[in-house]
Amino acid sequence: MPMMKKLLILTICAFMLSMGVELRAQDIPKTAIENEQAPITITVNESTVHIKNADKKVVSIYNLTGVEVKRINIDSPSKTIDLGFLPKGCYIIKIGNVARKVYLR
Repeated sequence: MPMMKKLLILTICAFMLSMGVELRAQDIPKTAIENEQAPITITVNESTVHIKNADKKVVSIYNLTGVEVKRINIDSPSKTIDLGFLPKGCYIIKIGNVARKVYLR
């Protein structure tokens, strides 16, 4: 949920409380809680990459010169990708605004 929307909800709730309006849990929009997403995690073991919490995102893999060597669409909350087809070396894995340097052995 965008930060501005959260701020607006909090402002409205604070205003209503200051006016003496009683708030109940069912009055607070469910989207404020339902849209929270766990952080994306990227772990590497040898040439296998495990990605969690990146459903419906795109994984881009770059070599150190900045050339994209692979692009993969994530279609589930948890994904395992074998990068054994790439030469040994350093790469950058980027998912949304999360990036991680990895070394493939």
